[in-house]
Amino acid sequence: MKDNKEIYKVAVIGCGWIAEDKHIPGLKANKDVEIVALCDISVEKANRLAKMYELTDVAIYSDYRKMLAEVETDIVHIATPNPLHCEMTVAALENGNHVLCEKPMATTKKECEEMIAAAEKADKKLTIGYQWRYRPEALYIKEMCDKGELGEIYFAKAHATRYRAVPKWGEYLSGKNGGGVLIDGAPHSLDLTLWAMDNYEPLSVKAHTYRKMIDKPEGNIWGGWTEQEFKVEDSGFALVTMKNGATILVEAAWMINMLSGDMKTTLCGTEAGVDMFNEGGVRINGVSHGKPYVMEPDMSIPGAPFAIQPVAPMFRESQEFIKAIREDTEPFIKPREAMVVTQIVEGIYESARTGKEVFFE
Repeated sequence: MKDNKEIYKVAVIGCGWIAEDKHIPGLKANKDVEIVALCDISVEKANRLAKMYELTDVAIYSDYRKMLAEVETDIVHIATPNPLHCEMTVAALENGNHVLCEKPMATTKKECEEMIAAAEKADKKLTIGYQWRYRPEALYIKEMCDKGELGEIYFAKAHATRYRAVPKWGEYLSGKNGGGVLIDGAPHSLDLTLWAMDNYEPLSVKAHTYRKMIDKPEGNIWGGWTEQEFKVEDSGFALVTMKNGATILVEAAWMINMLSGDMKTTLCGTEAGVDMFNEGGVRINGVSHGKPYVMEPDMSIPGAPFAIQPVAPMFRESQEFIKAIREDTEPFIKPREAMVVTQIVEGIYESARTGKEVFFE
């Protein structure tokens, strides 16, 4: 059923950096929404964001259940540590809200299934914050794949490697996020790759994780740390086999002696290959008229015939979710697609823990 409210009342749970940098500015830029409540276990953080974004009439809470019970809302954005995503999403859905949950969807496939079941029971929309799909280069590559220009895509890489960029704030290093770089950076790149391939049927995964750089904070762009603070993996690598025989190489690192390739994908098909390079570039390779070629389309030219016009990802994310609610269509980022990303990441951790290949049901 279409929901054609003039203004949607939105609450944000979690007032850390992702709410500050993405959720609140994205919502503020959307004329169809009003931010009516902020919630964080630290009231100081919530008050700080309210002041920063001049949210003069916003209600401030430290208990999200109390907020849901007392404030009339239509949509809830969840921007909390990963292990809280399922619990909070289900509570917000049961309270009659549509939900945009930050990535990754959850820490286990079982939790994702609970979230999807709650959305279906409540007849509310649920989407996940994989906003990098809205980047111009991602949309360009997706259109190529959908038109079959790469042929059969049988090998891909999901790149999430940083040269020296360990996030030392919040719970990134403590383990309270459900892991390290594999649950932080890898999901974005894996989502881009699965989405471009339109392949959501993993068969197995074999993986390794490492803690090789935790005693080498020199050069980190966000400053140093102590070894005692760093309780999670700094890098991890996995080979995912899909049911159709395709393979995906996952590369994830916060800190590694490799030139950065963060939140990117490489796709190899029978007719052509494509990868993201530099910042915002697309590079296509193949053979034409008997000669190899490499082509770099000019991504700066506006008006390209994308199915979804490229707009700043943080703004497009909330705009597209509102559109799905108004028109009663599926969200651009579908929860069942996001669930497969979590399923693979969960399998990566299990394979690294046991040293064995993990097969999915």
